[in-house]
Amino acid sequence: MGRKLDSLPQAEREKIEADLLALSVIYNERYGIASNAISAEEQVPEHLRPYFHQRLNYYRNA
Repeated sequence: MGRKLDSLPQAEREKIEADLLALSVIYNERYGIASNAISAEEQVPEHLRPYFHQRLNYYRNA
């Protein structure tokens, strides 16, 4: 049984992973858990960093 995400193109999977990483950073910030957005940003591919920052801002304002 395969996962639905496995069938997506690599670019889409990277974008989803960046979005989930941004969400986890904000979750940790809200609940006072030590989290470092800079180290999380380093895990995101260079071409997706503007998207990562956009999602951070979106989740911070939500």
